[in-house]
Amino acid sequence: MDKDKFDDYIDPNWTIKNDRQSVTVGINTRLWLCRKQGLRPTLIRLGREHSRLFWAERGVPYIPNRPTPTISGDVAWDDEQRCWLYGSLRVPMAFNDAKVVGIAVEAEPRPS
Repeated sequence: MDKDKFDDYIDPNWTIKNDRQSVTVGINTRLWLCRKQGLRPTLIRLGREHSRLFWAERGVPYIPNRPTPTISGDVAWDDEQRCWLYGSLRVPMAFNDAKVVGIAVEAEPRPS
């Protein structure tokens, strides 16, 4: 599928109700919005419920704090940072964040 056509299928009005259906799609939507605004994602923060749902989507009944062999290909453990990284951009993730209800992505302007 052409990249520009793919962008037309993503709904920028994604809501927390939709996030409960798929945390992965919610994260990808926010990463897409960052890219469209010329930002580079630096941290994905998930609240308590969405942390649990994120790992449940991957077949893990708990939030692992170290490498686990049952993780899908979109999440990788980084020994140096001692955290989980998401996607091909390898964005660090924070789980059970008390300041977040749902999903939040921190970002910064892309370097020129």
